Amino acid sequence: MRLAKDVGISSTSKLSGEQHLQIEQCITKIQTIMEANERIIVNLFNNESFTLCKIDEVDANIKRAQEFYAKDVETYKHHLVHFPNMSDHWQKQLEVCEAVLKAGFEAITWEEYVKRQREKWLSKEPKEITQEDWDYALNVLPPKKWIRNERYSMFFIGECTTMTYYGQYLYDKETGKYYTALTDIFDESTWIDKMLNL
Repeated sequence: MRLAKDVGISSTSKLSGEQHLQIEQCITKIQTIMEANERIIVNLFNNESFTLCKIDEVDANIKRAQEFYAKDVETYKHHLVHFPNMSDHWQKQLEVCEAVLKAGFEAITWEEYVKRQREKWLSKEPKEITQEDWDYALNVLPPKKWIRNERYSMFFIGECTTMTYYGQYLYDKETGKYYTALTDIFDESTWIDKMLNL
């Protein structure tokens, strides 16, 4: 069985025994899927997953993905005509579906999927925000891993964006500035305090 450290979970992370068990169960399930020679069908527009399938079912599932998005294209075209009060929304949805169909689909391994998701979600520098933004994030959901010291106060919003990627917020007491970034809750090298060298 793969250990938490094999997927970048820091040994210094303070998780309950139940949380560690849930992570290990998830890792075991993923490993089982990959050992069964399954692949993830992703679109090449934004690398979002469509489905999991066995290697010998890749072509059929790519065809299924194409049919799914083609149907959505027709649905949004219909909605543009029949629900014009939301035409901006339907137009945006239509453009995304058409872009996905144009870009196409491919089958990739779990490791490649994780690599692409990490590049997609964790490639941005911390963004400076207002105190109001900080207060909202702190109060909208109970914070996770709230860290306070003499230099800064930092927490993760209570719900992930995807995988183990959470919105993180930091208040720099020395400069009085507030920041946010999407980071990996289990990989401290991605955290805002490290990016800002605090």
